[in-house]
Amino acid sequence: MTKAERCFVNDSGPMHLASSVNAPVTAFFCSTTPGFGFGPLSEDSEIIESPHPLKCKPCGLHGHAACPLGDFKCGNEIEI
Repeated sequence: MTKAERCFVNDSGPMHLASSVNAPVTAFFCSTTPGFGFGPLSEDSEIIESPHPLKCKPCGLHGHAACPLGDFKCGNEIEI
């Protein structure tokens, strides 16, 4: 990871590993939120998530295996 031009990860262990070696990180947050304080800590980091406020987000501390509402707006509304 230390030689990567950029690490593209979701809110998961690889994001924390990349941050631990200060690798450039782009982290995608779907059902979880960086507001819990678990976002990337690298000097060069970026967070991408839905631009719309969602009443259902976060749907849990660690998210779920499937969207409880069935629409997965937190992921489908991400604009790149």
